[in-house]
Amino acid sequence: MSEPKLTLAEKAAIVRLEVKGLRRAAAGITHQPDIDRAIERIKDKARKREQQTSK
Repeated sequence: MSEPKLTLAEKAAIVRLEVKGLRRAAAGITHQPDIDRAIERIKDKARKREQQTSK
């Protein structure tokens, strides 16, 4: 699957999630599927938006 073009707001949301994940990792929490799902949800939303505009 190709990477979608992300808006500035989407990029910022992903960065916030990654920082949250880093804080958790520093606390010893290594398994973080909720962060992975949230990032994937943002990318899926961007893919859907691209498909809508390409029609």
